[in-house]
Amino acid sequence: MVWQGLLQSLLPLLGGGLTLVVIHRRKEEPGDETWQTPIGSQGIGMALAFAIFLWILPAGALLALPLLLLVSLLSPAARDDWKTHRTPRMLALSVAILCLTATGFLPVNDPVAPSEWGQPLFSENPDAPLYPASEQYTWVTTDVEILQSISMRLPHQTGLMGSEWTALSLASLLNMETGRMHQAIQLLDEEVSIVRLDPETVLLEPVPAPNELDVRLLDETTVTVEFRRYDIKSTAFGLDSSGTKVGEVALSAVASWGGQLDILILVRPIGHPDLERDAFGESLQRQWLEARP
Repeated sequence: MVWQGLLQSLLPLLGGGLTLVVIHRRKEEPGDETWQTPIGSQGIGMALAFAIFLWILPAGALLALPLLLLVSLLSPAARDDWKTHRTPRMLALSVAILCLTATGFLPVNDPVAPSEWGQPLFSENPDAPLYPASEQYTWVTTDVEILQSISMRLPHQTGLMGSEWTALSLASLLNMETGRMHQAIQLLDEEVSIVRLDPETVLLEPVPAPNELDVRLLDETTVTVEFRRYDIKSTAFGLDSSGTKVGEVALSAVASWGGQLDILILVRPIGHPDLERDAFGESLQRQWLEARP
């Protein structure tokens, strides 16, 4: 998916550049010779640095934008340059941010689908958010484990450094996990007859776990995945205001160059034997990682 990453980093430059062309043509004055006149040479340098930072900085644009703005205001000469070119720079920056945001709709690869798991029960999730672009497969095993493999676009970053941590932190901040879990909760309700679960009364509560796991593959290589664990709690029983535990979730994530995040979600009801034998779901993680291209 590197070509999507290249498009993701170049589209803001193209959008900002076209904005400057329009500004220059409307306000062309004697002595103006180039389209970049409205923002100055320093502004052009900042734009190119932004495209590069999407690939090399942790959090990508989330860190690059404030960093570049801070650097551009550090010296008196830079502040004077901003005063001279403030309006066209702000217009070009606004268009560039809109273009970057729009790249969140770029397509992603199909989710990772290990052959051992067979055909997915579902190949879409109606409860998934429309933005950013994503695809999801869901399986239910014979021993009532729900597996979800997701591929998701990262509109803010095309590189690898810190991308998994940033994406999962943003998801928690925006409460995106709960919406995606509706389908899994409904399946859990169908498969486990001893409890009745309503997705609207279910909460995900983070529990202590390593932030990273090293998973050894069959060829003896090791892959580091970003990892999270959650308790599934239901408030429908009225026994506890904070909810009654009905299951657990293990979540693993690995990023790819070009701005895609692959996620594996394992959902198991309370009392499932693997919660003791393989609490982190490493055997399933190994199969999932082996199937990644």
